This record gives sequence, structure tokens and C-alpha cells, in this order.
Amino acid sequence: MPAPVPPIHVGTIAIATHASGVCDVGERGVCYEVYTLGGRPGYSFIFEKGRYDGFSPEDLAMFLTITDTVCEQVADYQFTNVTRLLRDFRLGRFADAFPPRQRTR
Repeated sequence: MPAPVPPIHVGTIAIATHASGVCDVGERGVCYEVYTLGGRPGYSFIFEKGRYDGFSPEDLAMFLTITDTVCEQVADYQFTNVTRLLRDFRLGRFADAFPPRQRTR
């Protein structure tokens, strides 16, 4: 039986477990939008390299591990459109979700 998935909110951090067109294995993502489409939940994530996409619950299970970490600096983000999303990313709006990783020797 799979482990239960923590609740997903704007600001929730995920780790890619499989590569896709928008994320590499091990790449971190942060949820920037929770939505409903056709009566089903959906979750939009932007990743460390600035790539982004929406995920159904099935997609989440296939590509991401949802952590119980929420980046409070992103939790109040209001998605309006992808042009603004990418501008916000370039301006560092999501930087707190992706702190530099410590290197191991």
C-alpha cells in the first residue's frame, strides 16, 4: 500500500522521482496553484530550472514525491498567467523554495 500523500497547498515542496518534460530526477518543485478541472483536483508546480506544469493526482503519484514541507514565502502566491509566473520566477519570487543544496564530499 502506498504511503499517504500529505495535503498539497500553494507552497508545498515536491521532489521529482522520474524525469518528465518539465523536471529531472531529484529536481525540487513548489506548488504555485491548486485547481479543479472537470471536477478533479489539479496541482501546478514550478521547478528549480523554471519549467512548470500541472499534475493530476495520478501524475503526482507517477512523477513526484510530495513532502510535508511548505515554503511560507510562496504560500500566498496568486497565479494569474504563465507570463507573470515566468517573470516572477526570473525575479526570484520562488528562490526561497529552492535554497542552494549543501555539497557532500
